[in-house]
Amino acid sequence: MPLYVAYFTFKPGTNVLRGLEAFERRKTFQHPRGANVLAELWVNAPKGLPQVVLAWEAEDEGPGDYYEAAWGDIFDITIAQATRPVTELPAELPESLQQRLQ
Repeated sequence: MPLYVAYFTFKPGTNVLRGLEAFERRKTFQHPRGANVLAELWVNAPKGLPQVVLAWEAEDEGPGDYYEAAWGDIFDITIAQATRPVTELPAELPESLQQRLQ
């Protein structure tokens, strides 16, 4: 099942009160169906770095759209597909990696 990681960084100009609003909103937020959440970390990071890191598994990109709709007013959100480390390289590289070699 595909693995995704999202980095939530406060939008420029977000002040402490707006940040606290996000923290309060989180208390009632429900993750979308179809997202098997593996980690959700709220980070006390310096300005300009992600304040939330979220990792989940899903059959498709739908949960990512949901996160952007739910939190895009406060955070700039970057979502990327991810992989777990492997002990051996596969015999054949996935198509997405083969394209990067060219």
